Amino acid sequence: MPSVMPNDSTQPADLEHLLRILRRQREAFVAEMPVSRATREDRLDRATAMLLAHREALLDAIMQDFAVRGREWSLMTEIFLPVQLLRTARKRVGEWMKAERRPAPMPFKLFGARAEIQYQPLGVVGVMGAWNAPLNLVLAPMVTVLAAGNRAMLCPSDMMPASTAALDAAVRDYFDETELAVIGGGLETSKAFASLRFDHLMFTGSPGVGAKIMEAAAPNLTPVTLELGGKCPVIVGDDADLDECAGRLIAAKTLNGGQACLAPDLLFVPRAKLEPFIARLDAAMAKLYPGSVQNRDYCGLVNERHFRRLESLVEEARRRGARVVPLGLGGRTGPLRDEANKRLALQAIIDPPEGTRALGEELFGPVLVVIPYDDLDTLCAGLRRLEKPLGLYVFSRSHAFAQDVLDRSFSGGVTINDAMFHYSVPDLPFGGVGRSGMGSYSFGIEGFRRFSHARSVYRQAGPAALMRVLQPPYGKLFDFAVRGGLEKLARRYEKTPRRRSA
Repeated sequence: MPSVMPNDSTQPADLEHLLRILRRQREAFVAEMPVSRATREDRLDRATAMLLAHREALLDAIMQDFAVRGREWSLMTEIFLPVQLLRTARKRVGEWMKAERRPAPMPFKLFGARAEIQYQPLGVVGVMGAWNAPLNLVLAPMVTVLAAGNRAMLCPSDMMPASTAALDAAVRDYFDETELAVIGGGLETSKAFASLRFDHLMFTGSPGVGAKIMEAAAPNLTPVTLELGGKCPVIVGDDADLDECAGRLIAAKTLNGGQACLAPDLLFVPRAKLEPFIARLDAAMAKLYPGSVQNRDYCGLVNERHFRRLESLVEEARRRGARVVPLGLGGRTGPLRDEANKRLALQAIIDPPEGTRALGEELFGPVLVVIPYDDLDTLCAGLRRLEKPLGLYVFSRSHAFAQDVLDRSFSGGVTINDAMFHYSVPDLPFGGVGRSGMGSYSFGIEGFRRFSHARSVYRQAGPAALMRVLQPPYGKLFDFAVRGGLEKLARRYEKTPRRRSA
């Protein structure tokens, strides 16, 4: 496989270099206003052409940085999906740009007053990605950043230098630096990037780093969107189809080797169905990945440190008395690790004691914590005491059961009778809540709005006499409209109880 070496642009960039690019992009943005539909469509077309023309070089670079995952999976995630998002945005950007009518106040609307929202580009948007999807996590937000009429600076993970270099070469081939730029370098470059005075900053990563991004952005009052993580729970209802549930959960958990912010972490199962369900998980894993760690399609972990962290996490649970069940071996003995390819067998930690690391840390790998529950009330009360997760998954044939769980829990998003699929709907807002994220975006209209300013526009109409109620001297019209209106409402609400018990 040919290697892709970082070029000068991916060496640590000093603050002056970053400020120069930001200044040039902002000057070009202001000079261009307004940003036409044709300009936006052209940029989306060029971004599509860029990914298609450079797809093999980009894929080679990704496999140099992240060699332990499948080339086919990388092609689909990092190239194919962004291309599809770009094509969808290209078709719909004209629709997204239309002003949105809102009701004007009475009585002015009777005389032709109008209210609307116009979506205006913000300016220059910074996008910071994570290593687990090195191109996708900067390219996917870029789609609606460009559709909204902005310029963008992309900062992929500093752990992925070859991918960053290849993306930089591709962008330079199709875009001027004043439209779109790629910033590469190490940790210091990332810190400097977060401190720039962007019109909006988007970051994907861990809650700990997200807090530092907010701290760096705060002096400039830069608005931030944080897509973070958390321990995504799964609740299996008593009426769930165990075979279907197990198959879908295994597929979701092993996606990218479990190295995904939406991967299931905590699996809650009715106590009476615990053992049958573990058997179903084992069978589903064996069916999807025969040979477990020896299967070439089974994704490895990104580096040695991550590999050792997960091993120590499982071992700590075992030492503390938790039962650990390797999945996919059917009860047989077999290799649990392939160190050369950093593959670790999917393992279920069954009902670990309080304080176990696996209960507190985001797993981000092929480890599941399985916990039996006796009743939904106790389970939901416990879930509400945890940090709010990025995703929540419910398996049940009962709509009422699933809605009951939703009504008594928190999460950024929800998938019912599967896992992670709410992320695949372009027009659903995607994001976390609490420590799992701040703000939301999407690959459709919600992303377009995230990277736009919703500008309120009101057009006045009607006779000047209507304004007399709002202006001095206050006389009979004021008494009729304001004092009279309040008196009427007071009579309506006078019997409302003053206090209810909590």
